[in-house]
Amino acid sequence: MKKIMNLLLVLMLMGSILSLAFAVEADEDDQGTPIDDESDDQVNETNSSHGHHFDNETAREVGIMNNSLGARIRLLQLEKALLANILKGVMTVQVLKGLNVTTTGLEKILGNLSDVLEDVRAADPAANDSVQVFVDLKNESKNLTKQFRDTLRLLLDNETIAMIKEQLKNMTSAELQNCTMRLRHWIRQFNQNQLYRLYGIIGETNISLLNEYINGNISLDLVKLQLHKMVNQMTQEKRHMIFSEIKEENLKKKIHSQAMLEDMNHSGKGNGHGRPL
Repeated sequence: MKKIMNLLLVLMLMGSILSLAFAVEADEDDQGTPIDDESDDQVNETNSSHGHHFDNETAREVGIMNNSLGARIRLLQLEKALLANILKGVMTVQVLKGLNVTTTGLEKILGNLSDVLEDVRAADPAANDSVQVFVDLKNESKNLTKQFRDTLRLLLDNETIAMIKEQLKNMTSAELQNCTMRLRHWIRQFNQNQLYRLYGIIGETNISLLNEYINGNISLDLVKLQLHKMVNQMTQEKRHMIFSEIKEENLKKKIHSQAMLEDMNHSGKGNGHGRPL
């Protein structure tokens, strides 16, 4: 029984550590590509006649936006998603023009998406309203992407859409690759900062491992493995102490995120209705 309790404590501690140290692990934040078959109904789940409600994804995303670096990452993720969707949309329009399909409505939506992209690029991650700006622009981009998708479905049959999707798989863009590289850089920087905080709680630091990670020489999984080994070597008392501190940190982060969203809700902003066609 004692071994089982120790194992449960290790698992709980690792879960708490990962949620604190690796709040940003992926560099993808896709808002749904313009011709995907996926439903985008969750865009409208955030709107309500009684106020503004936020889905779990948005609540998770704003959790790291309590500093300018976290806000920069979220805005850059949104920029990347928008850029990818615009590029795919432009290619789709080119294919349709070759099929003598009228693309006026689609091109207008792409123009609106480009305007949102410029707004995202102009957003200041250090501004007090960066969370509100991010949520508004993300909702607007998702609404416009859904408009593009719905309009496309009115123009084409499923076979033609599938053919276009196949062509989009080979899409390359130096601008998109550059955005990805910048995003990876800031994500590593964010995670390095979080690791320093975590090592401060644990009381041990592996500088060489951190430097290897920030330089892109080792993966985040390897860092996680090293942390897991450290946890396994701790006494039960130290695990309890660290677990309590990290749990408190995570609780503070969650309360801060909820406070930001509730403040936006009470102000009546962040509805993200999108630009009209």
